[in-house]
Amino acid sequence: MDSEAGNRMGLTTQEALNRLCQDIETVVDEYKEFQTKRPYGSWLKDMFHHTSRYTTLCWTSALALLLNSLTLFLVYLTSSDPRYSSLPFEGFVILVCLSINLTCVARENSLRYWEIPQRVCNLLEKLKEATRSCYWIPENYPHLCSPFSPCITLQWTYRDGHLVNLPWALLVTGDVIMIRPGQQAPGHCIPFEDKEAPVLHAREVYSPMLHSIRESFSIPMARSPLFNKKYILQETPYLSNLRLALEQALDRPVTYHNRLRHLLMPTCLEQLALPVILVCVLFVNLIRFLYLSRWVGIGHWTEMFLLQTTAVALPLLPVVFPAAWIILDSLGMARIQALIHMPTHSQHMTVDPFEEADLAEPKHQIPEIKWRKIKTYLVDVLRGRGQIPSRSANLLHVLGSVTALCCVDKKGILSWPNPTAEKVFFLRNSSHTSHSSSANSIVHTDPLQTGILEEDEKDEGTSKSSFMQHDYNAMPTVAEVLDLTHDHMSPFRLQFDDHTWKQHLSSLKPLGLAILLNTCNMATQEHYTQFCSHVTCEALYDEDLVPVTNRRKANLSEDMAVLLPGANKCLCELAKQIGFMDQAQDVFKLEDQLSTFRHVQPEVVRRDIKFARSLSMAKLKFPFPHMVAVVMREQSHGDLQLMSQGTADIILDFCVDYWDGHDLCPMSPADRKKVQDFYQRTSLTAYCTAFAYRPLTRGVNSLLSQVYLELPADSKHLYVPHRSPTPLAWDFRNVLDPHCKSLPGHFHSTDSLLGNEVHEEDVNDVEGCFEMQCNQVFIGMVTMQYQAQIDMVQLIEQLERACIRFVHFSKENELRSRVFSEKMGLESGWNCHISLLSERNRSDSGHSETIATTGAAAMSTVTSGTVPARHFCHLSSSPSSLPKCNTDQPDSNAVGEPVLHEERVSLLNARSNIGNSRALSFSAPSAINLDFSQVKFEEETRDWTDESLLNKSTVNHSRDHQSHGESQDSVLVHSMELTSQQDTWRSLSCLTDSTEQSAPINFIMSNRAKLPRGIDKIRPHLEQIDNVPLLVSLFTDCTPSVTREMLHIMQEYGEVVCVIGSSANADNMAIFLQADASLAVEPLYPQVCQKVAVFKETTPDQGPSPVELSRSLNSIACSISFRREDPISIFHLILESRHYMQCVWNCVQFWVCCGVTVSAVQVLGIFLMLPPVLTTGSVLWLVCLVVPLLSLSLVANSTDPQVMQRATGKNQCVVNSQVSMFVLWCYGSKFLPTVFIVLLFYAVTLSCFCGEIVVSTNTTCTMVYPLPSISIPQELWGGWVRHQYSLLTSQHAALALLVLHFVTISISFVEREYSIWHRSPHHNRVWLLVVIITISLQIMYTGISLCSDDSSTQLGVGHIPWYVLTLGLLSSVLIFLINELVKQEEIKANVRYQKRARLEFGTKLGMNSPF
Repeated sequence: MDSEAGNRMGLTTQEALNRLCQDIETVVDEYKEFQTKRPYGSWLKDMFHHTSRYTTLCWTSALALLLNSLTLFLVYLTSSDPRYSSLPFEGFVILVCLSINLTCVARENSLRYWEIPQRVCNLLEKLKEATRSCYWIPENYPHLCSPFSPCITLQWTYRDGHLVNLPWALLVTGDVIMIRPGQQAPGHCIPFEDKEAPVLHAREVYSPMLHSIRESFSIPMARSPLFNKKYILQETPYLSNLRLALEQALDRPVTYHNRLRHLLMPTCLEQLALPVILVCVLFVNLIRFLYLSRWVGIGHWTEMFLLQTTAVALPLLPVVFPAAWIILDSLGMARIQALIHMPTHSQHMTVDPFEEADLAEPKHQIPEIKWRKIKTYLVDVLRGRGQIPSRSANLLHVLGSVTALCCVDKKGILSWPNPTAEKVFFLRNSSHTSHSSSANSIVHTDPLQTGILEEDEKDEGTSKSSFMQHDYNAMPTVAEVLDLTHDHMSPFRLQFDDHTWKQHLSSLKPLGLAILLNTCNMATQEHYTQFCSHVTCEALYDEDLVPVTNRRKANLSEDMAVLLPGANKCLCELAKQIGFMDQAQDVFKLEDQLSTFRHVQPEVVRRDIKFARSLSMAKLKFPFPHMVAVVMREQSHGDLQLMSQGTADIILDFCVDYWDGHDLCPMSPADRKKVQDFYQRTSLTAYCTAFAYRPLTRGVNSLLSQVYLELPADSKHLYVPHRSPTPLAWDFRNVLDPHCKSLPGHFHSTDSLLGNEVHEEDVNDVEGCFEMQCNQVFIGMVTMQYQAQIDMVQLIEQLERACIRFVHFSKENELRSRVFSEKMGLESGWNCHISLLSERNRSDSGHSETIATTGAAAMSTVTSGTVPARHFCHLSSSPSSLPKCNTDQPDSNAVGEPVLHEERVSLLNARSNIGNSRALSFSAPSAINLDFSQVKFEEETRDWTDESLLNKSTVNHSRDHQSHGESQDSVLVHSMELTSQQDTWRSLSCLTDSTEQSAPINFIMSNRAKLPRGIDKIRPHLEQIDNVPLLVSLFTDCTPSVTREMLHIMQEYGEVVCVIGSSANADNMAIFLQADASLAVEPLYPQVCQKVAVFKETTPDQGPSPVELSRSLNSIACSISFRREDPISIFHLILESRHYMQCVWNCVQFWVCCGVTVSAVQVLGIFLMLPPVLTTGSVLWLVCLVVPLLSLSLVANSTDPQVMQRATGKNQCVVNSQVSMFVLWCYGSKFLPTVFIVLLFYAVTLSCFCGEIVVSTNTTCTMVYPLPSISIPQELWGGWVRHQYSLLTSQHAALALLVLHFVTISISFVEREYSIWHRSPHHNRVWLLVVIITISLQIMYTGISLCSDDSSTQLGVGHIPWYVLTLGLLSSVLIFLINELVKQEEIKANVRYQKRARLEFGTKLGMNSPF
């Protein structure tokens, strides 16, 4: 494809990468400058505001902690009591904790703000390294003729003097690019040489003016191909995506667990509970201090109003929780990174996912993550250098609570990149024996063919009867359809389902040879690629069929698959299954390529087909009528053969016979109807290609390969003058072996059957070219379909068990999307899919009866009915406008021989009387039915040459009458009558669209439920009707903008959305940024043929490949970026994240409950007029060490695979009375007994000490006070200050009992979903170790605190009665039993919730269900 000029144009790789680095640096600098100029208000708000859900330490909490610390210092300074000697240390501890928390929160917020810019800077370093080391050759880029894929954005670009298929993200300013007709411009660009060519802007379609627009003609016309155009890029396209990523990286929704944490900690505890508790404590202490001092002991005012409030408030404040939360988050992200880099956790799929045994009960292999592998990642995450962004988008939180896993790209991610053959259609005569093959005798006799056909075919017998003449009128034709099954472990391998398929080998061999010589012939790909671009422009400018004002953004890659079903699709494996080897191509030489197409005019369709009169705008896409033929020369004898492939409608028009495996048989109207029925039916959902053949007696002028043949839309009159009479039996062995001469009495070719003289000169005009392609022999048809990848099928099944909805945003229409969804295992019933194409895009008010055609998307920049005057390829008789072979110089004047000029002029101006003849056409459509297991046709016995046949044929359909106000979502099939009048050979070429009011099909095409249609109808439906749009698994007709809007709607209604998309798609950046988290997958690239690699991997010396650099650039805002073939299991990532976050939330619940319990013990003690139950030192001991240790140990649980059998909640934190009552009952039942028991133990201990004290002092004991204030008013705490050691002993005894109860309660928190007799907590070895350490530390702390000089003179631990200690120890058993009983009820309640959640997940019956 490279011209001599092309070898010297374009940038070098180093220049381009340098420019890309400079452009990216400029954008980053602009962003940093903008951020520095912004006020600190938004940054401070995210970090400290009490409404911010990103912070773990709001300003109210920080202020409360600071006040508590200052209070301790103040009390110490205002009192000389030796009991307060430790207050400065305690105040300092609080200040240190506050400082650490502030530092951590501020740093996390800063890292969150600069995470994406830092990733861009890291990427810049990679690019700069690549600039120095990269040396790429053309083979390192994707193949120039690679099939179009909507998941991959590539651009033909000149790099290092070569034309390469450059990934979009690597384009830079100054690149010389080659834009093909019908292609979108990647950015603002100006013409390279042609100054008259228009300037193109980003997303604008290069669509040169077609000479045939509004031209009326009735004979075949030669059309000059639309050539590629060189442009110079004026901008770097990637920068728009980069700016989008920088600007919107922080706009993602707050994660579910951050919402819960904010609701629980700052809102409920700090903003609601804490003020109420403090007010109550202060009020009770005030009453006690003023009015009850005569009956109960009181302390110093600083102790009652300052120290006690501090001790009550500290357990409810985040003293160490912010730092702990950050560490837990970082630890979880480190586990995710370690899991990603573990190759052993990948899922090994070796069985068919549709087998019942495989889907019965999940058996998940749980990977074991070693701590030594985690610690390195943990340090990197804490330092902000982790490989996965954890601040701007927390993948751990998202996967841990994900409710919808959405995939926005299909090819190469959900499916294999190339479609594979699914059905083979051919006609056979029912009178022949099934085991005979006329071609097999050639295999035995000819030594050349023995190298082409494989050994297993050589033993089949031959039937001499196949060469005999037959009475065709007496032998009904049978349409045979053979199914093929794709090997789910290989992209191309397949096999026939029918074990007796070899009995049809004689019918299949011509098909296999046609595949090798045409479809999978690499010599034809360049010509075919150019033809594809031309046909795309033909479809874009078909204004009579597609209103210009309603054209959607041109999507060349998606529509090409529909326009040209055979485009770049590999069928080598089918030919191999039939028996051909690759060496079969060596027998033939490619001479010429002929391309033919035609349009469909609305008046022709409406005249021929009555139901088309009511068609409105489109939902369905049919292929553009086209045919691509190759003229092959047999190298040993020089015989010429014409191999054609294309859409069945135009192939049928060129065929008069079909090959039945033994002989030539004339095609009757019934035969044509069989072919047309199958084609119309399968073209709705698959890619159907028809094949034909004929031998040639003369060659073709090479100039005919340089033009395309356009037929008039109503071309039925063109074929009759060239029709041959009904032929006699003919030896079709020449298809497989040109050496084999015909038997005596048999014709050598169909041309001789016409009785015409044999022309020796080459065909050199349009009429001759058309005539040469007539009278072909129909071989068969092949339908192809994209096959779902097996790991995605199993992932969807696993996600469904976990109540995670897999949602496919399909760019295709409803029918094609539903067929593939069924292959993946998604529901696609009456209410399981929604089209997001709005009604205003479906129909135009001024063109209500306009028929949509080829399905090619049109220019987004054309907004009126006028056509821009772009005469890029004007065709006339002047030499300056003759077609050229050059791929990139269409407008330069032809310089050549005068004879060559004359030949081209005569070729393009050739006219004949071919337009004067009239004939009948047999391409009439019939009722389409996709739900078939075997092909059934009406028997038709009339001859197709009879002008009086089929004067009237009727097809009855059911019709559902609906009022004007009803939904248009249902397909109403009208009762209609198809009248052919006197033209029975109608040519329905490409009705691309169906309608909601009428459709020529008798199956349910769209959903029967009254679901919304169009993105603008989703919100009103959710607000006014039901929530079914949130429950479907398939959205069709999706564009990037509507996909992003639908994701936003899902998030508004509480869905946690994780998006999987292609890292090679330029349109995915906005979608990635909208999702809660996104995974960028480098898709499998489609191959032009399985024998041709997509690209050659770079060696270490060449640096990273272009595809790898493109993936890094496009996935800058994604959490994970990986190749499709990498051993990364999304299911195991979700499993690990969900388990870990459940453990974290379990930890938080235990932490908060313990804090509330500590505070409740003191508050209730104050209400009961007891002396202080706990000192501030004891409270700090609990909230800074004991409770955090026990809580954090709960995170170390081993991964439970059953976590993927439970549903998670939506991203909505709704607190109602029912939830509040359940929480109070559940956690109150677990922790309130501890409060009462500890207080009872404390009061009994004080009472025992008081009894002994009053005996020794001959006084009475009021409540628990040994010296009531009524006798000695100046005594603090009723005389307990004089017996301070005894009071301290009681406090530490209560503290020890409280810690023992916390340890006991933690047993039930280790395994929240299982009773202790079902799963023992000792499997959590970290928790077991922490329990031992906690008890040991508590003993040491109590011992050190009670070691004082007063221990010998005052009552101590030894004076506590044994029965009190025994009851205290035994109370832990009671607490354990209570907790297990409560956990049992909690499990039952959770089971009921899970049943409801699963029922809600699986039920899609809205209030407007038709059933």
